[in-house]
Amino acid sequence: MLLCADAAAASADLAGGMLACPSCRAGRLKRRGYGRERAVRLLGGATARLRPQRARCGSCRRTQVLLPSWCAPRRADAIEVIGTAAGMALAGAGYGRIGAGLGVPAATVRGWLRRLRSRAEAMRQDAMHQLGFVGGLAGPPLPGPAASPLGDALNAVAACAHAAITRFGLSRADLWPLLGRFGLARHLAPARAG
Repeated sequence: MLLCADAAAASADLAGGMLACPSCRAGRLKRRGYGRERAVRLLGGATARLRPQRARCGSCRRTQVLLPSWCAPRRADAIEVIGTAAGMALAGAGYGRIGAGLGVPAATVRGWLRRLRSRAEAMRQDAMHQLGFVGGLAGPPLPGPAASPLGDALNAVAACAHAAITRFGLSRADLWPLLGRFGLARHLAPARAG
């Protein structure tokens, strides 16, 4: 799975043979059709149809799916929905109130937050590592401590996104895809069965 903050640029890189295989790091990815189309729920209740591209490595032959980082692997909701739920939970809202406000079942919200809390330290460490690369030589200001491990992790992910927006001249519209790219999408993915 390749999470792409800019799906159009990733598609162009794939077409040009410029994407390296994340599995073997030696081969280049080539187009290999599309993944299954699915609906992704957006903030406000609208849905987006998504049919991600598939690619195959010329060396190791493994396949990859290019997934825009505004959605999480194997989740029916966009990063903006799940991230909003996490922010509401950190502000003290309960599962039922969050679910009612976002139009999703409380059990779904509970599952998101359970997964994020179980992966909070790994997400924080990944984001802090990436912050060193994104921030450049001067480095962005480090995120301050929060009242919980999940709060610390989300602060680190947000610091990465804001550093990328500042350093690369991106817009606020890029915020949710960047939040997904710097940790939310990967760490939200449910554990694979089996």
